[in-house]
Parts: sequence; structure tokens; C-alpha cells
Amino acid sequence: MPFTATKLLLIGDSAELERFRDWARRVGFRLVGGVDPEVRYVIADEDVLDGNCTPEQGHWLARARAIGLECLSPATGRSRLCRILEGRVPEEQERGRLLIGGR
Repeated sequence: MPFTATKLLLIGDSAELERFRDWARRVGFRLVGGVDPEVRYVIADEDVLDGNCTPEQGHWLARARAIGLECLSPATGRSRLCRILEGRVPEEQERGRLLIGGR
């Protein structure tokens, strides 16, 4: 599967996340409304990541973390996804970093 066909789950409604959403659509990422086995990355508002969220947002964040998905802020997510898209970092190497590192 081409990397840009990768599924992303976005959680939140900040202006920063809306800009990320627009960018992700433009470059071809698939945006989904929940966690499924094909979701590769979760991008969430800083407030959501800090636990200041609705029960529904908290539910999706907890499910994502329970299956080992790294949950990133829009800025960090875009930076990491750009590096992969540019071919500077193989996806497998970045994926390993995501599972070890923080936001």
C-alpha cells in the first residue's frame, strides 16, 4: 500500500488540527472516524493528549493507546509524516521511533 494511502485518525477540533486535516487530505492520506487495524497514526489536539477532552475523544484516544498506536500532536505528526513522505526516513524506522518516543 502506498504510504499516502495510510489511514489516520484525527481527534479534536482545534484550528491547528483543521489545518493538519486539510494538508493530510491534499497529500492523499485517508482520514477515518475510529480505530481499526489499518490505522497507522493518531493525530490529536494538545488538549486531547493532555486529557482535557470529551468522553468520546477520550474513548478513541484510550483505544488507540491500548493497541500501541502513538498519539501525536498536529505539529509533531506533520513533521514526522513529512520526513517519511520525503523519503528521508524509511517508514519502518520512523514507525519504530513512534512506538518508543513521545509526542
